[in-house]
Amino acid sequence: MRKILIFTCIMFVVINFAWAEPPLSKIAIKGRITDVSDGKPLLGVNVFIEHTTLGAATNQNGEYILWSVPKGNNHIVASMMGYRMVHKEIEVNQEKEYIVNFELEQTMFEMGSVVITGTGTPHILEDMPVRTEVITRIAIEQKNSMNLADALSFQTGVRVENNCSNCNFSQVRILGMEGKYSQILVDGDPVVSSLAGVYGLEHFPEEMIDRIEIVKGGGSSLYGGGAIAGVVNLITRKPMINRSQMKFMTNYTLGMPDIHVGAMAEVASDDGKSGAYIFGSSRKRKPVDVDDDTYSELGELLNESLGFSWFYQPLKTGELTIQMHRIHEMRRGGNKFNKPYHEAEIAEALEHWRTGGTLRWNHRTGPLFDYRVYYSFAFQDRKSYYGGLGGYTPADSLEALSFYGVTKNPLNIGGLQANFNLGGQLFSAGLQYSSDGLKDEAAANPAYHIDEVYENVGFFIQDNLHFGPKKQLEFVIGARVDKHSEVKNVIFSPRFNLKYQFGQGFNLRASVTSGFKAPQTYDEDLHLCAVGGDQRVTRNFKGLKEERSFSYSGGLDFIGYIGSIPLMFAATGFLTDLTNVFMNEYVEKSGNIEIWERVNGEGAVVKGIEFDLGIRPVTKLELRSGLTLKRNRYDQMLEDFGTKEFLRTPDVYGNFRVSYNLNSRCSIFTAASYTGSALIPHEVLAEGQEDPDLIIEKSGSFIEVDLGLSYRYTFSQGLKGKVSLGVKNITNAFQDDLDRGPDRDPAYTYGPRIPRTMYFAIATSF
Repeated sequence: MRKILIFTCIMFVVINFAWAEPPLSKIAIKGRITDVSDGKPLLGVNVFIEHTTLGAATNQNGEYILWSVPKGNNHIVASMMGYRMVHKEIEVNQEKEYIVNFELEQTMFEMGSVVITGTGTPHILEDMPVRTEVITRIAIEQKNSMNLADALSFQTGVRVENNCSNCNFSQVRILGMEGKYSQILVDGDPVVSSLAGVYGLEHFPEEMIDRIEIVKGGGSSLYGGGAIAGVVNLITRKPMINRSQMKFMTNYTLGMPDIHVGAMAEVASDDGKSGAYIFGSSRKRKPVDVDDDTYSELGELLNESLGFSWFYQPLKTGELTIQMHRIHEMRRGGNKFNKPYHEAEIAEALEHWRTGGTLRWNHRTGPLFDYRVYYSFAFQDRKSYYGGLGGYTPADSLEALSFYGVTKNPLNIGGLQANFNLGGQLFSAGLQYSSDGLKDEAAANPAYHIDEVYENVGFFIQDNLHFGPKKQLEFVIGARVDKHSEVKNVIFSPRFNLKYQFGQGFNLRASVTSGFKAPQTYDEDLHLCAVGGDQRVTRNFKGLKEERSFSYSGGLDFIGYIGSIPLMFAATGFLTDLTNVFMNEYVEKSGNIEIWERVNGEGAVVKGIEFDLGIRPVTKLELRSGLTLKRNRYDQMLEDFGTKEFLRTPDVYGNFRVSYNLNSRCSIFTAASYTGSALIPHEVLAEGQEDPDLIIEKSGSFIEVDLGLSYRYTFSQGLKGKVSLGVKNITNAFQDDLDRGPDRDPAYTYGPRIPRTMYFAIATSF
């Protein structure tokens, strides 16, 4: 009934406000945008009035139109990812159509991107008041990415790690903090729940992704709980042209195949008022045993995805969007893959069904006001097996049957946001309601089953102000109030961001942001490691309080040109102060359950500095690099480990990427990453012992190198494509002290996610 109520309320708002278009100003600006090098029209160029949300995108003929333009002096911006941004100024004083054409020249991949994650409103990357990083579609393809996890590789301050050698549970760490501190968004909506986060990084296929936006630091003032370390926003594709594509990718890791087949098609109306996009993919990976002990380090995997997106503009300034996706995945790690799960010594096997979607209405009622209303959902079901044979007696076989589990996780989110253009400021306000239900019966002992519904109501306000003759000084001041069902008090999360632009392309940025993490179930609680045929579970202490954070950052960046050479540089210092920090403590072993408990510690500090550099010295060559130096420490010693250091996170890591176009058809991509040493928890079960010893191991450092070559081909005017081949992790940098046998600690895993892997891909568009 709750789902129906949310949906009905939102539809009532849409019906009452959407279909009656108010009188609009008769002033319009339109024009055509072309590539300066060949004069061809450019599709998907963003054209908007600076410091407002009034904008449009060009169609396949390079044409755009801005409706209901305010009178006065307007600064028009034309921007497209990979092209140099162009500003034009026009005086609007009569009710008529004005013609403004643009010619754009190519530049670095990220420059010219329109990003939204930092403020919830669109800004050009170069002008964004909140530092935002973008992983472009080009970069996703260069990495030969199959999914979201692959796409996040080689990104400064961001690490995707494998935390289980059985099932390959992965998480993304931003600035060294655990995955539960980072919020994964889909088109700005937090629809990746705790259950979805366990394997969700590999669930979303690359066919679904247009680009990825990353904002580091506390983001709870805009997105609610879960954004202490930052947010990763997956932006889905929007149909813009008539075309279709088929793709085949295969990886070979130690001779074992990992095959991905995908297809997509998009269609758009001639007038640009409607369009549809559909995608599908299938992936199958054979298990990989690195150390020949018959137990997998990369599990068996089968993933099938299908989705679509459709938009329609019934009004000149109103757009309705409907999106849906269905993901089915089976994965299994351990041994004896030809046997049922309960006949293996160790088996971690999961089958997921995810159905997600969004209904969104965006409407501009005039030059000064726009709003959006949305409802998003993600219904996730899981069947699981975490365990195995602890012995070979009939009693052991019977006990092994108790490790099957079922989990259901319906997530509903509804809300609205309104934006007001008031002279030199853009004021935003929004309201959001979420309901996250979780019924988990995966633990063998019913005492550790979960049956909860987490509800949250949040209201936020934000003011984006500009000062100075050229509006070079910019502030973002905002706050959010949340009432979470697991917290007695209302949670207040303020934010403050400052950007000062000086010279041409130089920016000084500073921010103070806050975050919180409610005491609920997290992704690692739903990943029940199988240890020697038993289960490891983590549950919250009964009196667990919410975790709070304040993040401070400041730095200098440059996005612009030195002569005619595009250059991007940033140096950013950061500090996050955590209170009531969450810590896991080992409690006891009860039957076939190893019990860990999450408690509140005193606090912790995360601090460091990041460097980013990008340059395109010649048109054919682009260089990117990044380095993170940090120090993550708790205020108190970790019980059982005798250290204050954060576990599993190195203090030094960096990356270097090179892309070079040999000619118009052939290009080379190479990337390298360095991962410093880290402290890794390790459970060691000595011979004759019943309970394992908890110790700390210090990992070595790793240098991982990828190399790829791609060639674009054309069979005819309407048929073209690309062939890619290469090697991932050429140096075969991989953990060399893996535990072996049924009593291994599956969580004792670190370093690169995969050993040396050969790949081949072919894509054809028509």
